[in-house]
Amino acid sequence: MKTLSWKPAAGLAVLLIALTAGPASAEEPKLLWQIGTPDNDTAEFALARDGYASYDRDGLFLVGHSNPKRDWPYTQPGPDDAWAGSGRHTFTIFFGLTGALPESPQQTLRLLGAKLVVDLVDTHGLNPPPLRIEVNGRAFEEKLPKGGSDASIFGDPKRGREHRFTVPLPAGVLRAGLNEIKITTLSGGWMLYDWLGLEVPAE
Repeated sequence: MKTLSWKPAAGLAVLLIALTAGPASAEEPKLLWQIGTPDNDTAEFALARDGYASYDRDGLFLVGHSNPKRDWPYTQPGPDDAWAGSGRHTFTIFFGLTGALPESPQQTLRLLGAKLVVDLVDTHGLNPPPLRIEVNGRAFEEKLPKGGSDASIFGDPKRGREHRFTVPLPAGVLRAGLNEIKITTLSGGWMLYDWLGLEVPAE
């Protein structure tokens, strides 16, 4: 069972998403980035639609560089899944923020209304995984409902029971420079991704 580790290397090109300051706006929120397509399908991800038995490493995604088909498995296993090593699994996302931001790379941002949006095709029907989501070290917990049919992980996502949730990010959690999100299955079984992304106010 392999778990990728990654550290930013000097000269590595990271997509820096520009934010600009301005007056408040009534416009719809905007996605800074997303992984996957909101289509209730898993086809755009690694191992999809039925390759769970070949699972050998956790998802590691560098926004602007990685490819969901190669780097983000359609399923994130839980500790109950012997086919994935019977342990916790952590999927990790790295992304950069720049623009009209503080000069110090480590300075936090007073960005109000940002949230992580996660849309799942399905979760384990009997024992769905509770999640720990860490954004730059700040931890959030999410309890998932029971899903539909095992047919979804076996290659028929239409048999799944969709679940979508958001994680509001308090001001100061995001920072100029490199940001990190970790999603960990603490117990239970698998979940299947449809898409996920970072949503921010239009201003």
